[in-house]
Amino acid sequence: MSAVLSFLNEGYSKVAPSYIKTCPGLKSDCLKKVVQETLPLFAKGVPELGIETVDPLREDNVNVVLPGGFKVEFRNGTMTGLRKCTVDSVWYKDNEADLKMHCDITIKGKYKASGRILIVAINGDGNAKIKIKNDLLHARIKFHDVVRDGVVYHEVKTIEITQNYGDRVTFGLTNLFQGNPELSEAVLQFLNQNWRQVSEEFGKPLVDRLVDLVSKIVKRFFEQVPKDELFVD
Repeated sequence: MSAVLSFLNEGYSKVAPSYIKTCPGLKSDCLKKVVQETLPLFAKGVPELGIETVDPLREDNVNVVLPGGFKVEFRNGTMTGLRKCTVDSVWYKDNEADLKMHCDITIKGKYKASGRILIVAINGDGNAKIKIKNDLLHARIKFHDVVRDGVVYHEVKTIEITQNYGDRVTFGLTNLFQGNPELSEAVLQFLNQNWRQVSEEFGKPLVDRLVDLVSKIVKRFFEQVPKDELFVD
């Protein structure tokens, strides 16, 4: 949603990147077009505003303990695919924005896991590659005006990003049972056959962490850029 709008005002130095365009009247069809065009550019990051890249999105370490005592450590994780998302709809009204889009997401990294997921016991330490086909993302953002040094900023008050795993999740996990490749392959086949249930248990904490990182980047953008460069009634 960082790509919502910008207002080109001759006579002062713009803070927003030049590729962010304006949508007078905040009409939904224009907003959808602008977000779609801006997404791959913004995903590279905006270094001058201290905003890191969104694609690839990196997280060094995620540790979670799931119900039943299943423990997962995910290291050196990267998520790619956000820059190629397809925007389905965007609207803004009364200080609230709503964005829906779908994406093919890939998450890679190193994992270490032990415990039981569904009916399967796992004791693994290896490489992980998780592919989500047609992941459905829905962002709801509420804004409020904040004045700093005489400048009005339309900052994020709350942001909620939800997702649905879409068409398919494919797990590529090596060494699910240390030293037993045959059993590891059998367990991996079971996980992929039951991908939706596994995703909701195994994948949710990881996805939630990545969503949290994206939310922080979005908030930082709106804290840095004046309102009149982004919102044109």
